[in-house]
Amino acid sequence: MEISELKIFLAVARNGGISRAAEELHCVQSNVTARIKQLEERLGKALFHRRSKGVTLTEAGHRLLDYAERILRLAKEAEEAVADRDEPQGRLRIGSMETTAAVRLPPLLAAYHRAYPRVDLQLVTGPSEPSLRRLLEFGIDGALVAGDIAHDELVAEKVFEEELVLVSAPEVARPEELSDWKILVFAAGCSYRAQLEGWLRTTGRRHYQIMEFGSIEGILGCVAAGMGVSVLPRSVVKQGRYRESHALHTLPKNFARMVTWFVRRRNEEPSRAMQAFRELLIA
Repeated sequence: MEISELKIFLAVARNGGISRAAEELHCVQSNVTARIKQLEERLGKALFHRRSKGVTLTEAGHRLLDYAERILRLAKEAEEAVADRDEPQGRLRIGSMETTAAVRLPPLLAAYHRAYPRVDLQLVTGPSEPSLRRLLEFGIDGALVAGDIAHDELVAEKVFEEELVLVSAPEVARPEELSDWKILVFAAGCSYRAQLEGWLRTTGRRHYQIMEFGSIEGILGCVAAGMGVSVLPRSVVKQGRYRESHALHTLPKNFARMVTWFVRRRNEEPSRAMQAFRELLIA
């Protein structure tokens, strides 16, 4: 198999069709069709199901997909290692929790962009568990997550330690006296949500309503309006725009501490762009 064939195979798989793959690769459709046919003949397996509106991977195609992605990634790493470029460049995709992206990352990202303008730095926000899945599936290059990191293929480094607080509307002086518990949280997989639900279970509150949100602003806006409570880092809620419209309540020590980790794949040589990001993050 040739690297060029694998690039064409991935383009077809990614786009679900020959014509769209040809557009992405800037070549004619007949060339893409011919190279896919040659690859299938060499392997002795059909890689795609041909349909009237595009193509889908066969079982053999799905098996090849993972190998093709790894081969091309290793080829790129080899080129970068041999070239030994002094200046970080290329694409760097970082996953992050919404809270970390809102409070901790803006000055760091600005400094990184000023120092390394040739790096295409992309930020993908979401809860910790989906970010870890993206990292393992090579959808991102590193992730800022919270909670336990227990996976042989990942290495984690501590970067921040947050104090978590229970957040309510200002008029709620004693949350434990609330009779109707509604928790305003991110989707399942969020470490802060897991911490809040764990604390509720220890207090005997097993019946509560869950309202899911996709942004910090949505959660805090609805908490301020008296719709329910949430658990978030104190560093988020103490900011000027939020401080006056919320009450903060301390949690027991075993629920109030949350470490943010920077996680990357263990058996992968980090690019210069990744090394520079890690050095700035952990400095």
